[in-house]
Amino acid sequence: MIGLCLSDPHPDRAGDGSPIRTLSAARFYGRYRLVDFMLSNMVNSSIYTIGMILNSHYQSLIEHIGMGKEWDLARKSGGVTFFPPYYADERQSVNSELDGPLQRAAEFLTDRKDEYIVLADSSIVYNMNYRQAFEAHKKNNADVTAIYTKKTITSGERENTAVFTVSEEGRVTGIGQAPLNIETINVSLGAYIMHKRTFIQLTAGERNCGMQRFSRILLADALDRLKVMAYEFKGYTAHICSVETFFHYNQDVLDMDKRNSLFDFEGRQIFTNLRDSLPAKYGKQADIKNSVVADGCRIDGTVINSIICRNVKIAPGAVVRNCVLQDDTVVENNASLDCIITDRSVKISENRKMMGYRTYPVYIERGRVI
Repeated sequence: MIGLCLSDPHPDRAGDGSPIRTLSAARFYGRYRLVDFMLSNMVNSSIYTIGMILNSHYQSLIEHIGMGKEWDLARKSGGVTFFPPYYADERQSVNSELDGPLQRAAEFLTDRKDEYIVLADSSIVYNMNYRQAFEAHKKNNADVTAIYTKKTITSGERENTAVFTVSEEGRVTGIGQAPLNIETINVSLGAYIMHKRTFIQLTAGERNCGMQRFSRILLADALDRLKVMAYEFKGYTAHICSVETFFHYNQDVLDMDKRNSLFDFEGRQIFTNLRDSLPAKYGKQADIKNSVVADGCRIDGTVINSIICRNVKIAPGAVVRNCVLQDDTVVENNASLDCIITDRSVKISENRKMMGYRTYPVYIERGRVI
């Protein structure tokens, strides 16, 4: 099989609030990026040829993946291929006639001997072996196998979540937006297994395509003529598509059972780009409760229910509660933060107090001094 990833499946949404990076490059759980989970799922399924369809602001993503060494993708045959948009000049839109990353991906598939592909949404976090779904795909003689899970979604996920109507025989008979006030629904994981010919036919004429357009329009319109079967995944899942969901699910994985279901589900590891950083250092006044602290940090204050990314410094007397502090953030003496998301290289000055709410966290842009 070949892996094909939509690196920015919701290009009009900033998953972690940042306007400077594609959604796939958003951080998760301190030291990971969202794309790490999709790449790990691929290589854990023995898929070593992967195409990345890029949209915009993808420099951080390319730097993170590099040659793909950490995922065993630095190969003479296979590996990672990037399909960025082409521009005639800066005034051209992403969907201009001169820009066709999806069509170049189709040519890439045509040149490969593998017959089947896994199309994956990199904004949805889970730990899965796609080979299990592929076996079901062949057994059902399906044209497309759509992978889903049964769960209750947050209000922040509703707009960008595709929901399946599944018959008693396991066939997908409808694809739409999540309804209101429904506790458990069939939520798409944005992962589809199909013959590469089927994918090329479905996307014919498309220059670029988000996952919502593929699911709700292209695939939904083909349900009558294609046999689309559903495959249920029963592990932990998290859909990052807004600042609220970014905050909610980073906090959610502080729960040990959920964390184990994600990072060591059925013994499969999640790989990421490693750095030669020193371990985190804790001062005498440090007080850490129910938090994750990445390598390279210096903690001298109080950290409660928070995700602390690499090289963060928290000074004595500072209190950080229910926060996600990204790389190189500095919190100076006696500052107080609650329900705050910082981007990279943010500085919180002495005695500053900032508070958001769990359903409305405050996001601070990269490089800001507060």
